[in-house]
Order: sequence, then C-alpha cells, then structure tokens
Amino acid sequence: MLWISSILCVLVIASAHWLAGMVATRPDREQVRWASFGGGAGIAYVFVHLLPELASHGQALSEAPGMETFAPTPITEALLFLIALAGIMVTYSLDVLATHERQAGRIAGSLHTLNFAAISYLYAYSLPSLISTGWAYGVLFTIAISAHVLLADRTMAARHPTIFRTRTRWFGTAALVLGLLHAALLHPVADLHLAIATAFLGGGLLMAVFREELPAVNRTRLGWLVAGTVSMTSLLLLALTHSTH
Repeated sequence: MLWISSILCVLVIASAHWLAGMVATRPDREQVRWASFGGGAGIAYVFVHLLPELASHGQALSEAPGMETFAPTPITEALLFLIALAGIMVTYSLDVLATHERQAGRIAGSLHTLNFAAISYLYAYSLPSLISTGWAYGVLFTIAISAHVLLADRTMAARHPTIFRTRTRWFGTAALVLGLLHAALLHPVADLHLAIATAFLGGGLLMAVFREELPAVNRTRLGWLVAGTVSMTSLLLLALTHSTH
C-alpha cells in the first residue's frame, strides 16, 4: 500500500505540470485571480513549511555527534540557511545572465529548468517516507505540493509558453518518476545530504515565490491573496497535525 499510495501521489503532482498550461490560457480576469491566490499560497508555503523545515533540520544537524568540534552550535544551526542563501544567489544570477546575454541566457534557462526539475525530484524522493508517517499526512502534503506546482507552472506557462510546453513540464514529470524510482530501488541518501540539497533548492524556491508567483501590487486581488494564504496554511497545518499523531 505504501508504494501504491506513493505512485498515486506522484501522478497527482505530475498532473499539475500538465494542467498548468490550461490554466495559463484562461482570460486575464481569471489570471489575476489565480496569480493573487497563488501568491498567497506561495507565501504560506514558504513561512509554514519551508523555513520551519530548514530550522528543524538545522537543529538536528547541530545535535549530531561530533558537530560541536566542526563549528559552534549557532553557526551549525544557521548552516542550512546559509546554503539556502547560496541557492537564492545562484537562481538570481541565472536570471541576470538570462537578461543580459543571449548565449548565457540559453544556458541559464536550461539550468533554471533543471533547478525546478530537481525540486520535483526531491518531492517524489521524500514521498514514501512522508506517507510512512501517516497516509493522511502524505495526502495533505501532496495536495499542498500539487497546488504549489500548478501555480508556479502557471506563471512559467504564461510567460514562456514554448519553453514550458517543450521542456519544463516534461522535465518536471520525468524528475518525479526518477525520484520515486530512486526511493524504491536504491539505498536512500544520507539525511545530511538530503537536508543540504533541500536547503539549496529551497533557496531557489524562495526566489521563485517572491519574484515570480507574487503578482504586482496593481494586479493583486487582496481577497484572493488572503484566500490563497489561508488555504495553503490550513492544508499545511493539517498535514503537520497528522504527522504528529
């Protein structure tokens, strides 16, 4: 049942990659609502799930045997946030290159696509362990991640439709499949390595939420923004509640 549930959850997340193109073709009035709702959901995801996850892993890292000889505890606890900062700088640098140089821009665009594919890979890789803590937590986590993927891909599909159709959604879907296969067939990577990878990619995700998913102030519908924030926060808090039981 664990792997059947994992496959079903991956299929749900993968469907979000393909539904995003349909959402991006809706009329502008609906797009503004989706963008406002998605911006609120993205903010909630960052502050309710991503940042607490980095803090939790940082504390666990500082309590690992021998870590006090490597660096003082406060620095060890901040290590994953420093790695997330590196992820932000790399993502932003790729965007700058894409803006200023045509050749570098093509390379940056490819790396940007690979970055989002790596995030999908980590989602799928971590799904079996999440579901093993409780199927309700796994389902709620899947709903939250699917909503995030759908809204992030909607932005990509609206701004770069050709790249999205030919590369982004294919890479995202393939990454989900590979992540689940990795979890099923190979020995899992060390928790430290997974935490470092999650922190680095989380930094890129932070940049994407605040630069791409949040709409401009003059195009924001405040009610939809609040609705997205409340909806995502509720889902994540439900998931956290189920995980503790």
